[in-house]
Amino acid sequence: MNNLLVALVAFMATIILILLLRPVANAIGLIDKPDARKHHEGNIPLIGGIAIFLAFCLAVLLSPWLSETADSLSKKLWVFIGAAALLVVAGALDDLRGLSPLTRFIVQICAALIMVYGAGLVIVDLGSHIPTADRAILERLAIPFTVFATVGLINAINMSDGLDGLSGNLTLVSFVGFGAANSLWGSADILEFVNVLSAAIAGFLIFNQRMHWRSAAAVFLGDAGSMMLGFALAWVAIEISQGPNHALTPVAVLWFLVVPVYDTLGVIVRRSLAGRSPFHADARHLHHLLIRAGLSVTATIAIMCGMALVGVVIGLFVTWWVVPDWQVMAAFVAGWTIYLVIVQWAWKQPRIINYTAR
Repeated sequence: MNNLLVALVAFMATIILILLLRPVANAIGLIDKPDARKHHEGNIPLIGGIAIFLAFCLAVLLSPWLSETADSLSKKLWVFIGAAALLVVAGALDDLRGLSPLTRFIVQICAALIMVYGAGLVIVDLGSHIPTADRAILERLAIPFTVFATVGLINAINMSDGLDGLSGNLTLVSFVGFGAANSLWGSADILEFVNVLSAAIAGFLIFNQRMHWRSAAAVFLGDAGSMMLGFALAWVAIEISQGPNHALTPVAVLWFLVVPVYDTLGVIVRRSLAGRSPFHADARHLHHLLIRAGLSVTATIAIMCGMALVGVVIGLFVTWWVVPDWQVMAAFVAGWTIYLVIVQWAWKQPRIINYTAR
């Protein structure tokens, strides 16, 4: 079974699983109900993430990929499935009954530690951020930093799951970018991993993306899906940027994750400046801002995915032209500073304030 066929299996399996799981979700109450904070119509099944994960597992088991890879790569794949399963189960329980923030954090930390100790994926090399200095190599801080970055990205994707199709499209853009980088400079095994996940996400978006014949999502990703996809992004980002044969530098990887990173850091800064806890949930993300400015959901997703695509192109460009790490990092920080200033200004505009007050 070739790579294209394996991806097709993941795509079709996601579609079939969603169709099979929808009545089950309605029967057991795994649904998202409208309330004061959620304005969708009707009860929407929260099964997108479960379907993506199960489709990924099915595609892997039906393909020769598992048997043809080296033992170390095969072990990594099983470790990913185990850690992702933990997040999917915890996320489904959160969607079904509700888990405390502390419980979710503990589960996310456990998944990150499974990745570290089970697959050996650790952020050790941060790149060279000073022109005259050697590369920044983490030693004792490597594991804590890896866990922090992984949990941070998991929650960044979770927080972006606020519009029909947003999280799915953003992660798909990042995975396609990682796939392009792997095709040019990386490992065929990582490329297979990315292709299968991308195909599964595409199958999910058929039900989650607003279409001409459907004005709203028929299925939601759920916490199970947003946490699992955030973890998968962290996994690929670390594997593609660490080790002697890395395809991307650690700094270039940031550009492939530019939208969730910029948005999450911006929200943390705004909450801190307002004297609130950085972990206190609110409706002050970029997608909230664009919606309150009068843009449609489709236009908002197009703008944010366009930003994500620009980030991918920049990441590929700086890698192709071997731009020094310190210049790539300087550009990333400068871009975030500009982003933060613009967003801070936008939130003070009467139109946004008036919309919020309604």
